Amino acid sequence: MQLLRRLKTTVAAGSALARCMSSRAAPSSLKIMFLGAPGAGKGTYASRISPLLQIPTISTGDLVRHEIKHNTELGRKIKAYNDRGALVPDEIILDMARMPYGVRAHDNSVVEFDLVVNIDLPQWILVEKISGRRVCKSCGTGYNVAYIDHGEYNMPPLLPKVEGVCDGCGGVTLVQRPDDNEDVVRKRLEVYNDETAPLIDFYADKGSLRTFEVKRGLADLDKLVHLIQSELHVSTP
Repeated sequence: MQLLRRLKTTVAAGSALARCMSSRAAPSSLKIMFLGAPGAGKGTYASRISPLLQIPTISTGDLVRHEIKHNTELGRKIKAYNDRGALVPDEIILDMARMPYGVRAHDNSVVEFDLVVNIDLPQWILVEKISGRRVCKSCGTGYNVAYIDHGEYNMPPLLPKVEGVCDGCGGVTLVQRPDDNEDVVRKRLEVYNDETAPLIDFYADKGSLRTFEVKRGLADLDKLVHLIQSELHVSTP
């Protein structure tokens, strides 16, 4: 039940999963949580939705990547877990999330979410998408060489404008991260499924869970925005 315990400090710690939304249509701040397996697109969708609905978003995924990129002591610990496909312990993630906001370690505030969105993709697509990730070794800009085109699923690759050359810095070394190889990906998904099933059931029982099935990647963004607006009765500013 690690993920259930993690909820107790979500808002106070600025958890990756909390998306705090304020809208002219809403009398008070609304709180949204995105659930989804690695590669489902939580961070990508959140970064696009944030300016559309004026949602300040905080991602522990971004914080993790920052620690790893700068080779901090914490980053090295996290990378060791990632490289073998294991979930990083709650204590490490929560301590990291607290740091930028000065939240006390013993602050165990409980938050009620207005909406929990489970971003859903078939496992075979997740394996292809994550295995297809490439990052620039120089600046960390991300790409994806996977092209998903099967039945109702159509997700074009995200490629640099010039093959093999990073759009961001012009670097010519695009690499696959160790934790993105297929064997590790399958392990990560297995662990995620085991850990997250109770959390999905928990919010389904509370009536706040909505599942969003991704079919076309970023092309589904408008549908996700519409879902949020419909469920929370908010509008685009």
